[in-house]
Amino acid sequence: MRNLPPFEYLNQRMPWGVPQYVPPSPNNLPVRPEPGAAPNTTQTISSGQTVDTREVYRYASVVTVSLNVDTTSIKFLDAPIGKRNFLGFRNASATQTLYIDFNAQATTGAWLALSVGTIVLFDTVVPQDDLYVISSAAGGILAYAYSTFPG
Repeated sequence: MRNLPPFEYLNQRMPWGVPQYVPPSPNNLPVRPEPGAAPNTTQTISSGQTVDTREVYRYASVVTVSLNVDTTSIKFLDAPIGKRNFLGFRNASATQTLYIDFNAQATTGAWLALSVGTIVLFDTVVPQDDLYVISSAAGGILAYAYSTFPG
């Protein structure tokens, strides 16, 4: 085995110090927490004179679904067994308004009303409830995405 000369990366900047540049290697993400680990743990990274403390990176395995919706309320997503860490909705209808309710049958008086093309994303505080949807007229289309992890 021959001795290789020492090497040095051309750019030692951390990606969160310079958000417009993310170096390709080595892996820059913090270590993935074990399932069941405390979700609010922090990690401290020291680089020279700078010390950054942040929440451990949360991974999402996103599932996407498209659903036809009529004027009858339907449950489209059950409360998760673990924890939901990502949730998004998009009204993909041509003209219908969609109404989404949390833990109750949806009505046209629901708090969340999605006009055509509207996108809503929950990725910091994510509802854990059963979710219901209803359309203002027949032929509505709801596209949604979610991720859960063992909790």
